[in-house]
Amino acid sequence: MSTTAQHEALSPAELAADLLRSLPELSEELTERIVVAESLYLKSTLLTKEQLYTTCHDNLAAMLGRLAGTVPLQLDAAKAAGRLKAERGVPLAALLHAFRLGGRLIWEHLMQRADGNGTHALLDTAAELWDLVDLCSDVAAESYRETADNRAREDAESLRQLVRTLFEDHKPDAVRVRDALRAFQLPEHGTFVVVSAEVSAPRTALSDNTRDALLAVGIRSMWDTQIDGHIGLLCLPGTMDVATAIAVLGKLYVGRIGVSSIFRRPVDTAPAVDQARLALRCAPPGSNRATRFETAPVPLLLVQQSEAGRQAAQQVLGPVLALQADEQQSLLTTLDAWFRCHGSTAAAADELHFHRNTVLYRLRRIHDLTGRDFADPVHSAELYVGLRAVQLLPS
Repeated sequence: MSTTAQHEALSPAELAADLLRSLPELSEELTERIVVAESLYLKSTLLTKEQLYTTCHDNLAAMLGRLAGTVPLQLDAAKAAGRLKAERGVPLAALLHAFRLGGRLIWEHLMQRADGNGTHALLDTAAELWDLVDLCSDVAAESYRETADNRAREDAESLRQLVRTLFEDHKPDAVRVRDALRAFQLPEHGTFVVVSAEVSAPRTALSDNTRDALLAVGIRSMWDTQIDGHIGLLCLPGTMDVATAIAVLGKLYVGRIGVSSIFRRPVDTAPAVDQARLALRCAPPGSNRATRFETAPVPLLLVQQSEAGRQAAQQVLGPVLALQADEQQSLLTTLDAWFRCHGSTAAAADELHFHRNTVLYRLRRIHDLTGRDFADPVHSAELYVGLRAVQLLPS
């Protein structure tokens, strides 16, 4: 019997089994086809030609074994291919193209061994072959995406750890700090402040917006999303005033903002974080004020000694706090305006849109309830401390 007759007598399964005997040569040929079809397949990635050959070999073996009927379909090779290509930076499109090239290679060799005689059985095998290619491609793509997602999460976690190197106290470990500075292109000496900001919008998106908005005015920054809001390290250019940064931040954050004192080296960031968080608490909850650490000595004292502050509020303003909520609020609002207007009754009346006599009546009412005389500097200071304690330290 001639060679042609022998091939004509072989079933598609037998042809596939025959191909399996040439698996090393087929794997080498597929490897070369992939490299030619994807010119940057190896050059632009970390994938070696040996790894590509192994992937081709294992996936050809799985598909041919299924077509030959010798083994059930094994998808481990497809999963491994997807995982490897994601780890080595091969584009997903190139991975899927490689599977199509593999399917074409198998079909071409099946036809060669059948001497071009496309029997009905062989045509049915074509459908089965491309179903296999589709299935393996889908499995490889799913493995690729899963691996890529895992790598992205790992990269994000590495970035977070690098960020926190600066915000946590790593002063004794200067090497780690310098590595973080280089990664974020921050100088080892400059004009720095730390900002603590409350957030109400999606945190990651807002931190990206903040970074871009500050960069637009020449301020480089690095941000970390923590449980109590955003923490930012700002590097101010030249002699730029902190007020410029605060003005930008005030347009982005609707909650309270705390700003540390200026410092000169990022290794001193950790204590500045504490300052910024304390400064944030120096504004009443629910407000949208920006507070600088060095400008709020009384509020700082109260938030650091909160229990003593609550006691002072009760001792000074206890009778006021015992009133019905509406009257209590009206008296405290008037007292707050009077202090903000530097003791000017007329200015407080203008701010509150009240008649001056209304302000005077409320101030007299506070005097009668507390026994504190507004003309007495000591009594006035006590009222101020008591009011700020009520505002900053809710019971």
